[in-house]
Amino acid sequence: MKVYFLFPILYYFYVSELCIANGQGGTRRLRPMYPHGQSVMDKITNTEIFSASMAIMISREDRTNDVANLTKSATTCSSPSGKWLRRQVDNVSNADLTKFFDWHIHTLPFAYKLFVVRRTDESADMEYFGLDGEFTREISSVHERSRDFWSSHSGVDDDIRILGAHGSDLADREDKLIPTLEVLFGGSYTEDYTVSDHATDIQELISRLPGGYDHPLLTFNAFATDRVDDRRDGSPSIIIGDGYFEFQRSVGLGSEGPEYALTHEHAHHLQFSLLATANTEPEEKNRGSSDQTARRQELMADAFSAYFLAHDSGGKMTAQELSNIHEIAFSVGDCETNNDDRHHGTPQERGCATRWGASIANSRNAASIDLVELKHRFDVWYERIDGFEDLENFCQHHDAVADVISSAPVNSLVAHSMKIFVIIWMCR
Repeated sequence: MKVYFLFPILYYFYVSELCIANGQGGTRRLRPMYPHGQSVMDKITNTEIFSASMAIMISREDRTNDVANLTKSATTCSSPSGKWLRRQVDNVSNADLTKFFDWHIHTLPFAYKLFVVRRTDESADMEYFGLDGEFTREISSVHERSRDFWSSHSGVDDDIRILGAHGSDLADREDKLIPTLEVLFGGSYTEDYTVSDHATDIQELISRLPGGYDHPLLTFNAFATDRVDDRRDGSPSIIIGDGYFEFQRSVGLGSEGPEYALTHEHAHHLQFSLLATANTEPEEKNRGSSDQTARRQELMADAFSAYFLAHDSGGKMTAQELSNIHEIAFSVGDCETNNDDRHHGTPQERGCATRWGASIANSRNAASIDLVELKHRFDVWYERIDGFEDLENFCQHHDAVADVISSAPVNSLVAHSMKIFVIIWMCR
């Protein structure tokens, strides 16, 4: 199962180590319950809240040397989503936060939707997005438009299921919480500590969170899954948690935020299709695994998302709406530049990728660009920005140079010459 994401995640290791370092109230690390189905957990836990979660943990300790070394790259970088999520747990005790991550509570709403619920026409009709379903119509509409756009432009037509993850599902002890715990932890329970005991402890902990089952830490995530054999229906999906919508709304980006979230995750499904094609083409296959880093994939998804949203045949967004998209992408960037496996791009890089995608959609020959061509152009752009120091200045010139770059075939000598010219011009 391939899973691509919007935000990076950290779990019990950092939580427990930092709580031990604090020594507040005699807090000690609980014995972790490793999931019986580790492959199931892996599909969910290597996802979006890595940096934001790390920001929470760092705020709870005295910055020991080990942690400082892990995060020293963050000194010149600040993640808006990390700051926001840190504020959401100001009133959560270290002991509860440790248990929260040790027990993987932040994965349970997603695991329930992916591995417990059976897919039926009725269940699809019951899906809603946002705490009160306030984003359901917008998500459904942009999903349909995005699917039609990429199908007509590139022949990519997947039956993707869109799912909402809700903390409130964990309030249903017998039909939702316990079946989910049995999927994830079934082999860990004993007569001394049963699944029923675990469910009780989890619900009591959630009751102590500000807002209870609506607390954003329960569902601050969004990701895409490819076709899988171990899911109940094996279908590809996009799943977005209520916590992510709450973050967007709280920072004033609730209007375009849902559209960005859905189209970004849909872009990961486009990557699944591109990767399947690459596996049959020797030239692409030989590029190696370095071509599939988390950072590269996330920036590409940002670019593809903005390309659709800005395109005259796609989202048809105005300049102001696109400006909000750039701000949203910026807000979910992370600062873990020393972690190649987890780093999804800095705030500046995420915003820059959406600017580039929108500029290509507004270029003179946008109508002739298919998915493969767009991917090639992204590869050229990615090589240009990799290690570029003055990224903000670089991104501001997208509109000025997009037509020049996009008017030439990517693999032509003219395009390479023009790329060199633009780099020299921007560095003057």
